[in-house]
Amino acid sequence: MLKFMLVFLVFLSSLCAKDLVKIYLDEGLEAVGVAIEKELGNKDFWLKELGDGDFSLGYYDSDVMIVRTNKNDKVLKVFSYIDGKLKEEFEQKEVITGLMGDKDKEGDLKTPIGFYELGRKFNPGDPYYGPFAFATSYPNLLDKVQGKTGGGIWIHGYPLDGSRIDEYKTRGCIALFNDRLQDFAKVVADKRVYVLTEEKEKITTNKDEVAALMAALFAWKQAWTISDANAYLNFYDSEFRRFDGSNFTQFAAMKRSIFSRKEQKKIKFSKINISPYPNLNDEKMFRIAFYEDYYTKNYQFRGNKILYVKLDKRGGMKILAEQ
Repeated sequence: MLKFMLVFLVFLSSLCAKDLVKIYLDEGLEAVGVAIEKELGNKDFWLKELGDGDFSLGYYDSDVMIVRTNKNDKVLKVFSYIDGKLKEEFEQKEVITGLMGDKDKEGDLKTPIGFYELGRKFNPGDPYYGPFAFATSYPNLLDKVQGKTGGGIWIHGYPLDGSRIDEYKTRGCIALFNDRLQDFAKVVADKRVYVLTEEKEKITTNKDEVAALMAALFAWKQAWTISDANAYLNFYDSEFRRFDGSNFTQFAAMKRSIFSRKEQKKIKFSKINISPYPNLNDEKMFRIAFYEDYYTKNYQFRGNKILYVKLDKRGGMKILAEQ
């Protein structure tokens, strides 16, 4: 909330008092809000607002930890993200992962490529996995709408009896030496932790891409708020799949029907996180998470939302899946 108050103040400072008074007197208080919404959909505004932080692993509203594993290099690193600054906190070389390639189905022994949340440590109940383990949130919504199956993708240790069935691959998990797993647990304890798993390429983003996504996110919200169906649907990829499995054509028909009612809406976004999303298609993909306050006369929602998106060749945001 504090960050968005600062955004609001920065916007106000970019306008002289005379401009604000004129908008208010000519069109009323709501028009001031519309002017602000328009500015939030401007990439240049966000390029100024974002400042000089490190955006290589994304933008986060609060302090987080990011576990980055490269399946080709067999290296796991943990970075802290505090006040826009990245710092390496942990490194483990020679980790064991699953087979190369993205996970597609249960039993294929592949470690999924993507961006996930990490749960708290737990006792897996099997000494094969070491003293404890951490579960990831695979499969996420994007995995599910793409038809991927399987689960139980963990970060765990080595068998407590000192043996391994296979020294070169796991069943799809990420395995650390037990002493290093203990160190890893101390680094991530009581933190909000994400897991970024890539294969060969080092996946990064930058300020320009984050600014473009911020602007597109608020432009999408504005089109939604005013029930502009054409502008709203233009943010969706033709391959979009809804959580219930409906395709873009079905989704668009439903939204056009709802928008035709011209309901008055109040929508607010806060706690925005933008993360690069690894993939094997050389696409600029991202996970955008935020908290949404949505209000109409007949429906209210307050909760977390996640978009899986890509930037097209012209720098436009296209939504692939929405939760």
